[in-house]
Amino acid sequence: MENIKKIEEMLMTAIFEVFEKMFYVFTEPLRGDGDGGVYHMKSSISFNGPVNGMMEVLLSKGTAEVMVKNMLSLDKNEITDPITADCIKESLNMICGNFVRRLDPEKVFLLSIPTFEMISGNLHRDRQIKPHEVRLMFAAEGGNMEVLMTAPEIFNRRCAHEEDVRGHERKRASN
Repeated sequence: MENIKKIEEMLMTAIFEVFEKMFYVFTEPLRGDGDGGVYHMKSSISFNGPVNGMMEVLLSKGTAEVMVKNMLSLDKNEITDPITADCIKESLNMICGNFVRRLDPEKVFLLSIPTFEMISGNLHRDRQIKPHEVRLMFAAEGGNMEVLMTAPEIFNRRCAHEEDVRGHERKRASN
């Protein structure tokens, strides 16, 4: 459980940094397994390296519009579907890159090219989250967003890495 909390904290920090610094959008975590809202867009990316996984972000149309407007200084009438898709894909690329850098800054990860699609509703509303997944929901200007990360290896590897670090700390303390 402690391991999952650390992964959630790293992912949440990556999300906050990207949304606040790149899009000037401040998000507020929604607690629990409740309904995160209605989503209109989905972007997905996979990462491969010391551990493998995938992330996806779901966004309401209003949140996506605010992101595009803030990032590119566009008026609402200048925002097109292709511009929105590019902005959402880039946001997920930055979140994923920020997260894997936090996960293991000494290793190289390969990120796929993000995909994008228009959706209707909440894809994860009735879905049970598995032990190797993290689902974070946020209220944001213009609507809501959700990030789902699936990475079975992370949870096992992170525990082993923490034991290595504790072992090194014990050796140093005894010297």
